[in-house]
Amino acid sequence: MMDIWRSFPALLLLVISGLMACGQDQAGSETTQSGTESASIQATFPPPVQDSLDRTGWTVREFGNYPIYVAVPKPLVNVSNEVPENAKKFVVLNQTYSGVHGDDLEMIVNIIEYTPGVKVDLDAIATSAEEQMRTDVAVSNFESTRSSKTISGASALRQDGQLFRDGLIHYWCNTLVNRGQVVYQVMTIYPETYRLGQGDVEAMMSSLQLGG
Repeated sequence: MMDIWRSFPALLLLVISGLMACGQDQAGSETTQSGTESASIQATFPPPVQDSLDRTGWTVREFGNYPIYVAVPKPLVNVSNEVPENAKKFVVLNQTYSGVHGDDLEMIVNIIEYTPGVKVDLDAIATSAEEQMRTDVAVSNFESTRSSKTISGASALRQDGQLFRDGLIHYWCNTLVNRGQVVYQVMTIYPETYRLGQGDVEAMMSSLQLGG
């Protein structure tokens, strides 16, 4: 089983890494991006849901001081409440939760509160997330698309992608939600060998709600 913190150590701070882009003129307007000069992976993403598994046994859980509610198959562990020293000028709060379910469905929930005056730009943050994936030495052939959403009346952006890692195609989904100075991130990644992966991802992403 892959360990997301070993294979993607930079992903813990995807949203924080985008804070330098906030307040700058980086529109992030491209809707499809390729990670390498080599040929694209021949696969459809997000892949079609191939199961009708009953997930009513999943539990909707609350994450963060400014809560986001997510249906998850198992509890996620709070792995970090620390703001990196070089980010404290821009970030007040960082809370990160993680877990792995079944056959390598890796899950992350991040809650980031930016300092007053920092312009929060979801497109810029999404671009930073894509750059993190594209430049990771363990990843090749990264591609992604974006779509705008509204969750609990707040602006949201969903990224769906695919990449090549450890000899397998992996599917990636990253949803960013913005309310005031707070950004919520719910991210998943799983290998093509995990048949229930996209069904699990859609169950999580369709459950997202903000508290308050």
